[in-house]
Order: sequence, then C-alpha cells, then structure tokens
Amino acid sequence: MKSANSLIQYFLLILIVVYYAINGFVLSALYGALVSLSNTLIFVWYTNKQKELTDIDAQKSFRMAINSSLIRTLSLVLLALIGLGLLGLDPAALCLSLVVGQVGFIIDRLRQK
Repeated sequence: MKSANSLIQYFLLILIVVYYAINGFVLSALYGALVSLSNTLIFVWYTNKQKELTDIDAQKSFRMAINSSLIRTLSLVLLALIGLGLLGLDPAALCLSLVVGQVGFIIDRLRQK
C-alpha cells in the first residue's frame, strides 16, 4: 500500500487509537484499526491484480470487482465478530475505530480522483 495514498486514513486511525489509549481501551481500538487496514490491503491487492491484467475483458473485470467486495465484506464482518465475541474487546472502541478507518479510506479514494 502506498503510504501517500492513505494519509487521511492513517491520521484518523492514529487519532482514534490515541483517544482510546488514554481511556484504557487501546487493544480494542487497535484491533478495529487493524481490521480496517486489512480491508484496505485487500482492496489494494485486488486493484493491483486487476491493473496487471491488461488484456482482461469487461466481464472478468466485473467478476474481480464483485469478488473483491465480497471478500472484503466477509473478512471485515468475520474479524469484527472474532474481536467482539472470542476476544471480548470493547464494542465501542472496536467499532468506532473500524468505522473511522473506513471513512478515512473513502476520503482517501475520493481525494485521489
């Protein structure tokens, strides 16, 4: 992942993790931030994979986009449920850092266009 492309996402995640570190929920916020970053990494991986295939037809490109969305959604939900259920992390810290990371991701992508 190119660091210059995700500066807003990184900045927002650092802010939310520091806020929850002060309030004693650093592990939950950090886990949510990592889930958000993993979602970004999957997106970047699929985007780079699609760019490498220059002779790809529109149908295959569309299938790759659908696969990327499904895998990102399923991994996000599964990792969040693991954090909330198995690890017993604080729901507010985990969810807020995850959502803030996703908002930062969207802002970064809009900024690039």
